[in-house]
Amino acid sequence: MPKKLRAGVIGAGMIGKAHIRNYSEMPEVELVGLADLREDEAQRVAAQYGIPHVVTDYRKLLAMDEIDTIDVCLPNHLHCPVTCDALNAGKHVYCEKPMAMTGREARRMLAAAEKHRRKLAIQLGTLFSPSARGAKRLIEEGALGRVFYAKASNYRRRGRCYVDGYATPPFVQKAQAGGGTMADMGVYHMGLVVWLLGNPQPLTVSASTFQEVPMDAKRRKESGYDVEETAMGFVRFAGNVTAYFEESWAMHAEGGDGIRVCGSHGGVKLDPLTLYTDVAGVEVDAIVKAGDFEHRRSMMDPDFQGFRSSQHNFVWALLGRVPLVESAQVCTTVAEITEAMYKSGEQGKELALRPK
Repeated sequence: MPKKLRAGVIGAGMIGKAHIRNYSEMPEVELVGLADLREDEAQRVAAQYGIPHVVTDYRKLLAMDEIDTIDVCLPNHLHCPVTCDALNAGKHVYCEKPMAMTGREARRMLAAAEKHRRKLAIQLGTLFSPSARGAKRLIEEGALGRVFYAKASNYRRRGRCYVDGYATPPFVQKAQAGGGTMADMGVYHMGLVVWLLGNPQPLTVSASTFQEVPMDAKRRKESGYDVEETAMGFVRFAGNVTAYFEESWAMHAEGGDGIRVCGSHGGVKLDPLTLYTDVAGVEVDAIVKAGDFEHRRSMMDPDFQGFRSSQHNFVWALLGRVPLVESAQVCTTVAEITEAMYKSGEQGKELALRPK
């Protein structure tokens, strides 16, 4: 691997622009190529960031020897086929969330990465906050004892894509997005919980999905809205571990309860990171100064900066400076759970997942 990572980006939309902007701020990255069907927009973005090669067929990027890694910033239904094409072409891949439309697609992506010995990472920014890493350290160091329950509860008062003013119609079309709030925002919170739990094997899922809150009739019609705005589900994992997930784009409630993980000797709540435990038989609620710990770590170990974001971790891992956080493995489990949640909601019953 060269001293600089040479990257090609597929997709010049809202997400692609965000990824390109992040890369442009990393001295370790050289942006080499950009692919998008909208050539005029791709040319405009390329000129802004000094990207020399612009193509409308992404396969031309995959054929370029001067590109080491591909960033996939496309609608959800294209994540799997384009990622697999890139991996099969010998490129490392960083893919926007959600990883895939189904568990089978996610496993196919992992298999391609393993077959060609290439790194695969998914944009799961929730794993890289100081609170998330602090909670992970507490769990791994045994501060919680045996962890047996987790909960992720997150609401927006109004935040449905497009019909409430944000993003574009493909975000609310099941054929392209795979789902609604759970595929869009839920994967962030579910992924964080699965990672904190150590990525256990899901065994059963029982879930419900809803679209109940009225929306602008014109926006509904022109968007083709056919996804859920609210979803909740209960998951049993191997090792007698359980988790409850609830996510909503539009709820007559405030905020939700956030993320909690509970064990035999303690529990944590994220944002702010709080430890609940007993000391000498006395209940203690302690604010954990994860930010201070991370600042100290960064001064003692310059490579710790390789964990400040999902993209930084991927880049620095490819350059051999830090380990790659296992986002692809975590997101494969998330894809399996999400798919099962939708099927459980449709069928109105608990579903068993086949062992991995």
